Amino acid sequence: MSAIEKDDCKQRLRDQCKHIADQITDGKEDAHEWMEGVYSIEWICHQDKTYKSARLMVAGGGPNIWVNLQRNVVQGYWWGDYCEHHFSDQIGLDEYCEEIFDC
Repeated sequence: MSAIEKDDCKQRLRDQCKHIADQITDGKEDAHEWMEGVYSIEWICHQDKTYKSARLMVAGGGPNIWVNLQRNVVQGYWWGDYCEHHFSDQIGLDEYCEEIFDC
């Protein structure tokens, strides 16, 4: 991979992470609708097995992108590249995940 292609991949990863963080911060969708695009949920629990937080996989197979509700950050991984964008949970993802965890 050339240096230009690598820089392009890094920029696309940053753009994807920023777009996801902006969606959550803008609050235009509700949590139920937004969760339809989630591939996997990694639960983060307290020692007594109660809900603490979650990580949501929203892209995989190419870039891997996770929404980390414990840190309020979108984390993107692509080959050796990493980026993150912070968000404000305006759609209630953490509350939604806690609710489905307790079901």
